[in-house]
Amino acid sequence: MIRNNLLGVILCLPLAAWIFSQGSLCNDSKMKTNSNNSTSQTQSSGTLKKTEGQVTGLWGGDHISMEVTEGGASIVYDCARGSINEKIVPDRSGKFAARGFHVKGHPGPTRLGEDTKGEAANYVGSLDGETMTLTVTLRESNEMVGSFTLTYGKMGRIRRCG
Repeated sequence: MIRNNLLGVILCLPLAAWIFSQGSLCNDSKMKTNSNNSTSQTQSSGTLKKTEGQVTGLWGGDHISMEVTEGGASIVYDCARGSINEKIVPDRSGKFAARGFHVKGHPGPTRLGEDTKGEAANYVGSLDGETMTLTVTLRESNEMVGSFTLTYGKMGRIRRCG
């Protein structure tokens, strides 16, 4: 029985580390406007910025939260997660397309030998001011994961697997 409990603790450690690493999504933020009227947001992880042709920072909406960096994005959904592995660069009309991965989640810890890379996915979206629309589709099956509306500088409302 002690051996089974120890094995359970060891198997739960990666999940606990992942949950604690997501804590930056829950930190309070301070909004400020700089002299050129562009909005920026300061968090403990640094300054989030919007620059022409590239959008970095926290974007959130119902069932999704996305942290965009210079090199891509990390995404958390209800009972899933994803990544964009290339720079997100909107065109003049605000549209963009990027490739990445989508990992379906489940309740409980990550199982030994479980696929954590996920499935190849296409992320297609558009920007309109502080609003982003994003559609996620699995490449191989052409299955649509979902369409989301996100707002710049907002935390997403995520429901964990239960």
